[in-house]
Amino acid sequence: MMERRELLVASAGGIAALLLAARDAGTAAAETAAAGGPNPKVDALAQAAGTCTVAGNVCLQHCLTLLAQGDKSLGDCAKAVSQMLAVCNAMSTLAAFNSQYAPRLAKLCVDVCTDCEKACRPHAEHHAVCKACADACVATIAQAKLIAA
Repeated sequence: MMERRELLVASAGGIAALLLAARDAGTAAAETAAAGGPNPKVDALAQAAGTCTVAGNVCLQHCLTLLAQGDKSLGDCAKAVSQMLAVCNAMSTLAAFNSQYAPRLAKLCVDVCTDCEKACRPHAEHHAVCKACADACVATIAQAKLIAA
């Protein structure tokens, strides 16, 4: 069983990885835009959905660890994050390719990320990874709304 200290260290490591991934994604998006990317709004959505995926994976790992320890309070959070991960993975891929289907998926992405944010937000005060996931969902929602059909 994971000790509280180990859990905190693992969570801090996950948050650090999330921040590094977000920084690297921002650099890549800036390079794409500078090279005359096809659609800055779609590029920004690809970046936001990718960041949301990283945050979601860290959050889901945290939820699963606590669920395994018998804490069932994060069950709804884990379920919502799992669904968000499926959609944001697809969203980041379609947006990166500037797919004709991206606007339609963006509409679904808004709904799924809204549900995920609502499930994570109640835990944000006690679990930094839930806050990071909820915040990433809010950012993805904002970008998805710009292209949603």
